[in-house]
Amino acid sequence: MKHLQAVNKYFWKYRNRLLAGVLFIIISNYFAILAPQITAYVVDKVQLLLPGATARPLSRQTDPLVNIFTDWMEGLNWSFGSIVTMCGVTILVLALIRGVFMFFMRQTIIVMSRHIEFDREK
Repeated sequence: MKHLQAVNKYFWKYRNRLLAGVLFIIISNYFAILAPQITAYVVDKVQLLLPGATARPLSRQTDPLVNIFTDWMEGLNWSFGSIVTMCGVTILVLALIRGVFMFFMRQTIIVMSRHIEFDREK
């Protein structure tokens, strides 16, 4: 661990970029976990339409944002095809948002590492 102490001064110097990179990592991962929960909602809806399915309440997701989305979808009384289409579009939008934050994350951390490399050469 003593070898890494030389890097600590650079972490302090570039702490804002490092914190921004960590924030982008957290946001990117957050949007990554929303898509499977939306998919679970659609699968539950499909199971209700299968022959012999018993009427049971849809499982509540752990994320409040997904719960708001599913409550909104239930309140609209759309047809099954419209619900699947809307959920598919939502999953696509979540993937795009995750990609944008992943781009920001990589750019922030890679640029910071290049600045550190140039500082060491001086």
